[in-house]
Amino acid sequence: MEKMKNRKAQVAIWIILAILLVISIIMFSLLNRKPGLTNQDILNPKAYIEKCARQSVNEALDPILEQGGFINPENYKLYNGIKATYLCKNIGNYEPCINQHPLLLNEIKNEIYSYIKPRIDQCFSQLKEIYEKKGYDVSLGNMTLDVSLGPSRVFVDIYKVFVITSGEEVNRYGTFKAEVISSVYDIGSVAMEIASQQAEYCYFEYVGYMILYPRFLIDVYSMSDSTKIYTIRDKYSNEKMNIAIRSCAIPPGI
Repeated sequence: MEKMKNRKAQVAIWIILAILLVISIIMFSLLNRKPGLTNQDILNPKAYIEKCARQSVNEALDPILEQGGFINPENYKLYNGIKATYLCKNIGNYEPCINQHPLLLNEIKNEIYSYIKPRIDQCFSQLKEIYEKKGYDVSLGNMTLDVSLGPSRVFVDIYKVFVITSGEEVNRYGTFKAEVISSVYDIGSVAMEIASQQAEYCYFEYVGYMILYPRFLIDVYSMSDSTKIYTIRDKYSNEKMNIAIRSCAIPPGI
């Protein structure tokens, strides 16, 4: 009887180990699977392209928000390892700053456009290659891409003829639309207001602004060269933007 119990216990252990091994293999495959086309994507190229657009926009928004509206800022102040773009700056003393980016929202839109366009092109090329390997004939037209910003949203409209042919069956696509939830428009509008008031008054009453617009949390850090770093956070989305302002600077020691 004792031998029977030991044998059953050993069998149970081996079964458990086998189950754990199968689970480990599945988890490893899921974690290490490279992004690409699933069977569902193949059946629905429209959904795949729109998913590609959303992912590309989200990738672009991270540096854009962190660095004050630009993926590769040129005029910036380094703050905690972050390149905070100067939205309003005067290198001298006492004088109000000059607004460097009065059309910031339009520039942000262009930054998103420049980032996502080659990536969406690549997604179309990937789809074409996969279909052709499966024996389909694929033709692609030129792409027209439009990016627009709105309250809590980024909109992407893609116009590109994508035709898949197999024998007498023809599937034609032409319009693709993606919508991304983001506060970049809202935060960018606050950043423009800060720059505008600093250019006019050398001052921005951020405490009063937060009382009027409790959605936003604004922190200010003053640096030794009179640069102020404003961090604007949207409480709804938890997204934040860092910007630099240098206005009506006072020389050290005065």
